[in-house]
Amino acid sequence: MASPFHVVSVLVALEFVALVGVVLFLGSLDAVAPALPLAVLFSVALLAALSRARS
Repeated sequence: MASPFHVVSVLVALEFVALVGVVLFLGSLDAVAPALPLAVLFSVALLAALSRARS
């Protein structure tokens, strides 16, 4: 089972990526452009965490 710290970290990253997606969908690209690189980084980290959890 994952440690509580790991679970909270994954949830925070997921929340950030979802929030950036909503702002990108509802707002303009100028508003979310500074957060896009971090959202991509968190997305890759979430995929790595998901693949690690499945193995």
